[in-house]
Amino acid sequence: MTQIVTSFSPLTPTEAIGRYGHELTFADPSDGNRIVIRPALIGTLFFERGSQPAIRQALLHCFDKFRASYGDKLSGGRMADTKYSRKTIKGIESMRQYILSTDVNYAAEFVFCDATDYYTAPEYLIKSLTARDYHETHYGDLSYIKFILPWSFAEREEGLAQYHAFMNFCCTTLPVRGGYGGLSAVLPYDFDRYMPMEYQLAQRFTGLEVDSWAFAESRQFEAGYIKSTNWYTVLGEPFVEKLGGEQTVRERLAREDIDIERCGNALIIRAGRFPLLGAPEEGPLDPYIFVNRVIKGLRNPLRKSMHSYMEGVESFAEEETRRWVARFDEPDASMDDGTPQASRGMSALPFQTCPHSGRWVANHLGNQIVHVKAGDVMPGPERSDAGNQVVWHLIHDAI
Repeated sequence: MTQIVTSFSPLTPTEAIGRYGHELTFADPSDGNRIVIRPALIGTLFFERGSQPAIRQALLHCFDKFRASYGDKLSGGRMADTKYSRKTIKGIESMRQYILSTDVNYAAEFVFCDATDYYTAPEYLIKSLTARDYHETHYGDLSYIKFILPWSFAEREEGLAQYHAFMNFCCTTLPVRGGYGGLSAVLPYDFDRYMPMEYQLAQRFTGLEVDSWAFAESRQFEAGYIKSTNWYTVLGEPFVEKLGGEQTVRERLAREDIDIERCGNALIIRAGRFPLLGAPEEGPLDPYIFVNRVIKGLRNPLRKSMHSYMEGVESFAEEETRRWVARFDEPDASMDDGTPQASRGMSALPFQTCPHSGRWVANHLGNQIVHVKAGDVMPGPERSDAGNQVVWHLIHDAI
């Protein structure tokens, strides 16, 4: 097998946020400059038998563990069909009892976070949606749990250790089928109108996890597939067996910067000491590519879209989704469609020289689209009315 040598110059999380924080954070000028997109660390896991009392009790342990660590930050949320609200001690206890007492034939859904409304992107969050007993029994439905911690946790060893400890706790406590974790652009609970921005950020920064539709990813794991590769890739026993067993996985991923840990009935694979943003100057993310070589056969080659349909804007429809999940494949991989890589994820600031002819969009200017020729000056203003740094993203090459 030919070894492909590439340049790899990783940014630490501190360097990445210092250089690109203005692109990764968005205050919506139409909503009082509320923060609706923010960068953070996320973890998403899919687990079995979420309807059953014993697993609900295990889920409550995860809830309580998160609350014990970050309870002073958690002030709002919702459960079942209720609205977001500020949570008092009484409200938190009601949420705890709801997790345990919901009938097995009904889904238990909760969100507990630092936001007290649907419209603000949270920094601290734990949420879950469990399957119903009938659907688990007849269709193999899975439940999911997701947590969010601030980007600052990725900047220091103590924060990374806390992230790992909670991921480890969930994998040990719950019957996990699989999951993933890493850096992500976090959207509010009311996320739909911001999906085009999530799409643009994911084109620009390959390390960002696309997770606004996290609940829908259970369909992939139910069908026997994983989502993709990221900093953390969690493989339940069925996936480990497909790869030839734990020993084979460990042998194939034996490298100093790859960590593999057995947690309950799952393997946690960590690609590198800290998560990577995947900015253009970092080059191909070598640790992620290395892990992807081993696990890419677990992906669904015919998977569906990661976004709902939105007319007139770019988002993760089926073709775009399949390209994204294959972003760490080698250049000669079967899913490479021959599109010039240089134009993917390209961006420019106002008044800079345009690097590539085509159509450009500025999310911070209400998704304004302009056509600019290479060598011309990118249009202004430098900042939006809300004070956001304007960034132009290439969406189509010139024909």
